[in-house]
Amino acid sequence: MEPRYIDHYNGSVTDTSTGLMWQEKYSYSENGRYLNWWEAEKYIADLNRNKLAGHCDWRLPNRLEIQSIYEMNRSFESRGRTYKLHMDPVFEFSYGSCYWTNHRRLSAALGFEFDNGEIYWYPTGSLSGSARGVRLNMSPFILLDRFHRF
Repeated sequence: MEPRYIDHYNGSVTDTSTGLMWQEKYSYSENGRYLNWWEAEKYIADLNRNKLAGHCDWRLPNRLEIQSIYEMNRSFESRGRTYKLHMDPVFEFSYGSCYWTNHRRLSAALGFEFDNGEIYWYPTGSLSGSARGVRLNMSPFILLDRFHRF
């Protein structure tokens, strides 16, 4: 069986199930703090300016994309402790379970929580989440097909 994630050892990871390329690290591990949505957008712009993994088309994920890397059957182990953060260990993770998405309405944006699998609207100015870049496009039908097989 082919592994789901391919680590390119250049700061990026490809999900073979969806074809999406993800940033291996994320903003909290690099900055040591949560970001508001506007800072998350700037963080992604910086990934593009610095051409992470040789690419300049990184963006915040949409709702389905961020949910596609949530894995209910996984917990995250770090420094001898087990956390209920349902993500493959190929992704760097240290603290902060909420990730911003690109969905925004008026003064709120969606954040996805990896500890409980829930999605919430947060004020765009609140220091509520982290940012992890994604690139390429995913068809929602890929997810439907993937989960239909089970």
